[in-house]
Amino acid sequence: MRCRAVLKKPRDTVAGIVLFWLILSLAYLPSVSVGQELPQLGENAVINIEWERKLGEEFYRQLLAQGVVETDLLLDQYINELGSILLSGMDRRVRDYRFFIVKNLGINAFAVPGGYIGVNIGLINQANNRHQLASVLAHEIAHVRLMHSVRLMEKASNLSSTALLSLLAGILIAGANSDMGSALVYGGVAGSQQSVINFTRENEYEADRLGIELLQDAGFDANGMVEFFKIMDKLAGNSEFQSIEYLRTHPVHVNRISEAVARIRQGTQPLQGDIYYPMFRDYLEYISSDHIEVSGSQFRKALALIKLGQHDRANQMLVKLHQRDGGNIWYGYTLAENLEAMNLPRDAEKIVRQMLDIYPGDYVLSLRLVRLLRTSGRYADALKIARSLEINYPQEQAVFYELTEIYRRLGQAILSMMSEAEYHQLKGNRERAVQLYDQILSSTDTDLTTESRAREKRKQIE
Repeated sequence: MRCRAVLKKPRDTVAGIVLFWLILSLAYLPSVSVGQELPQLGENAVINIEWERKLGEEFYRQLLAQGVVETDLLLDQYINELGSILLSGMDRRVRDYRFFIVKNLGINAFAVPGGYIGVNIGLINQANNRHQLASVLAHEIAHVRLMHSVRLMEKASNLSSTALLSLLAGILIAGANSDMGSALVYGGVAGSQQSVINFTRENEYEADRLGIELLQDAGFDANGMVEFFKIMDKLAGNSEFQSIEYLRTHPVHVNRISEAVARIRQGTQPLQGDIYYPMFRDYLEYISSDHIEVSGSQFRKALALIKLGQHDRANQMLVKLHQRDGGNIWYGYTLAENLEAMNLPRDAEKIVRQMLDIYPGDYVLSLRLVRLLRTSGRYADALKIARSLEINYPQEQAVFYELTEIYRRLGQAILSMMSEAEYHQLKGNRERAVQLYDQILSSTDTDLTTESRAREKRKQIE
């Protein structure tokens, strides 16, 4: 299988208020506003799906703009490939799904209309294997497929403007003061909040049932859901974890666990455990923390040494691991990353190209190669690969960041501005994107093709 600041301790405001933020997100859509009638469920599937997609996409870009999404390519690819395996067992799928990691140690996961599913680092830390993490993703996929969030928004449409402003205030200051943000959010909605939460609880059994089906149809061990329920149930009794946001909207109790056990089909043979899951968890800690204990597996020790700046010692370990398992992307990618930090870009490039021979066209490896070529001054070679990535991955902001730098180095100012505008548009920075598009449209150096493209892109923002 191929895979993609010190965080605050467990008070997760951003993910905990996601269901209410869905209502606020309507205000950012060009065609929908708070208070406007939602599409009628089942009335027109095409209209509903497109409306959901726009809402989910806007919500995701707002999170990107706030900097709460973990954008590391290797981590992002892993969580999305795990989700893709789940989706492979789904019949008649009408939505594209996007899975992402939220940079927060609070224990939570959430689903947004349109198929955007976020999982907190804190929740991943509690999942002992990929079957348990997959069970969380399957449950959230079920919420999307069953349109629970859309129904929730209809249920919550009686929230007053004062409550909505309070929610918005909570969101804006949550990053700076988590406790204050939570107080505003949960105090501002008062009784309305409770009615919404009760509504979501009514859907948990339904999402569990569909989630178990998705797990087993995709080859996962559905017992992972039961195991994760038990982990949450145990944490609920721990004084250190009294305010688990996941349990606010996903309450776990004996009856729910029993029903999940009863619904698991017997006699199915699940996929084997994922040997890469511990590496995923270790790499996640490496990316998201300032310090890692030099203990555990050789890979984890190597990551800890890199954190300490001991690149030579880390390199010795990583070379041995890569020689032992040349197809392991975690070993190869980290080795190349460390070689680049040691100012050995040619050696890093060699490792990346070897990995690309095994995984042709891999997005993460290809983008790493683009960066290596760019930093070594081979802009034409970098551009060729980056243009290919632009075609195949038009929603990935990292591609447009590379194109911006490459075009700038090649002296193609208009194309550099165009790529930078698309980068900011994907990142949720509308104001900067509009400024750049306007500069392009007002420039006498802009050709007709680029002008037409810039005009269309700008129209999407309005």
